[in-house]
Amino acid sequence: MNSHLEYKGYLGSADVDVEGGALVGKLLYIRDTITYSALNVSDLEKAFREAVDDYLAACAEDGSQPDVPCKGSFNVRVGPARHREIALAARVQKIGLNEFICLALDREIGHAAVRTIVHKHEVSVIGMTADDGPSYMTAFTAGEQEESSSGTTSH
Repeated sequence: MNSHLEYKGYLGSADVDVEGGALVGKLLYIRDTITYSALNVSDLEKAFREAVDDYLAACAEDGSQPDVPCKGSFNVRVGPARHREIALAARVQKIGLNEFICLALDREIGHAAVRTIVHKHEVSVIGMTADDGPSYMTAFTAGEQEESSSGTTSH
């Protein structure tokens, strides 16, 4: 069951007005107030799409930029103590605060964030040659490499 409508990147609500005996909605997550209503679900979906089209046409007509929902950034007020804890936790994981928050949000909404840390060491193997003399071979270099959903970073 969907609790919202989607069209051309816009999201809309779908609610019941019990007093008025109608279904009502508005465009979500934009500053402008755009509403629509209907008597049944299929007409509400149609009214929603018309509201989006009318909004975009009105913006084009008056030369203004239409507001866009969910632009990709928002402010979160966490308080100084939590901010400090989050910043330190991100530092321990050797990632930025933004990536730390994105990973936490992905976990909360059920997105599997891929994050693998491979720790490598330098290994020297001492063996004997055919003439019973020692031989040395370096198998790997030291370092750590992290792979995450945002790419690969060497540490």
